Amino acid sequence: MGEESGKYKGTKGPRGNSGLGRLRRAAGGGRGAERVGGIERRLEDDTFLEKMAPVRKASHTGEGLLAKFNRLAAEVPPEAAVAEALDGEVCGFPGALVAVRGADAREIPCQVRAGLKKRIAGVRNPLAVGDRVRWRDEPGGAVIVAVKPRTNQLSRADSHNRALIHVLAANVDAIVIVSSLAEPTLKPAFIDRYMILARACDVPAMVVINKADLGDASRVVEIYRALDLPVYTTSATRADDPEVARLRADLVGRSSVFAGQSGVGKSSLVNTLYPGLGARVGDVDASGLGRHTTTAARSWLVAGGGRVIDTPGIRECGIAGLTALDVALLYPDLARYQGACHFTDCTHVHEPGCAVAEAVEKGDIAFSRYDSYCAIVRDDLALGG
Repeated sequence: MGEESGKYKGTKGPRGNSGLGRLRRAAGGGRGAERVGGIERRLEDDTFLEKMAPVRKASHTGEGLLAKFNRLAAEVPPEAAVAEALDGEVCGFPGALVAVRGADAREIPCQVRAGLKKRIAGVRNPLAVGDRVRWRDEPGGAVIVAVKPRTNQLSRADSHNRALIHVLAANVDAIVIVSSLAEPTLKPAFIDRYMILARACDVPAMVVINKADLGDASRVVEIYRALDLPVYTTSATRADDPEVARLRADLVGRSSVFAGQSGVGKSSLVNTLYPGLGARVGDVDASGLGRHTTTAARSWLVAGGGRVIDTPGIRECGIAGLTALDVALLYPDLARYQGACHFTDCTHVHEPGCAVAEAVEKGDIAFSRYDSYCAIVRDDLALGG
């Protein structure tokens, strides 16, 4: 029998539009287009990927939801334009209300106009910290009457309902991915998942390895600095830590989201960076997995300019709205081998002639990075073989 096609190689049936071959056919290549090999195919694929970058990005669920949010936000109700409506920014969620920071930095607890609460299907939270809004005083209290379009949003699959998207924050300049070297155990997969979220949303990422005094962080630092990421090794309980000072300097003037696994010392780091904020902190529980001490995202204005957003620690970070090809291309260390694989729509999980798998065997790609990629494809995208 001849060579298996890219569609059915080692699978139990046809896949979704997860591969480069299908993307090429959708762009007009045709199902009967001749397949080529060697350097010719690699050069062809490199050119094609560059050409199709805007198309792939526009297909992401997160990008689609952002566009829909902005379209609806532009439909400002007439009453929101009256002189009594003021500009503000969502900075927290106290109870059933939304905290809005006004132009004078005062925080106002607001209700949300009913029409704004459920405008977009598929999103858990209609408003997120960082949203720019219009609010006004009414007889029953302050009310948000309109929301302005977002420049970007950081979102992940909701922990309780994978069919929903949870928007972590909006209108941000950077995400600080906090992990710990120990207590709880370092989980590179968490770092990688947050990196995927950041890269998919075009938000610059920084990596912090906290509790660096509990072991040797050199290997994990090497892995992520090789990806051209800023990496900091901190001890959050030490105010005189030079790495804390370096991170603080790099965050000046930015709207920065702090995110990470429960128990890694994320809120302690925020408090050390900016004394007096009062971000809630807690100890690691007996399971070693960490406790959820920040229960909702919260932002503060900080000295030197900018704002910091502390998000709840989580035990899983789901990826949604991406194909296997999207994810592979968001891993820069894997993406450079995409054009060298035997199959143009290789998922790098089980196909023969996979250049990524060969690079892992040679040590050119860190196994932890490949392992986290396979977990996303297998568990989040349900494409594992």
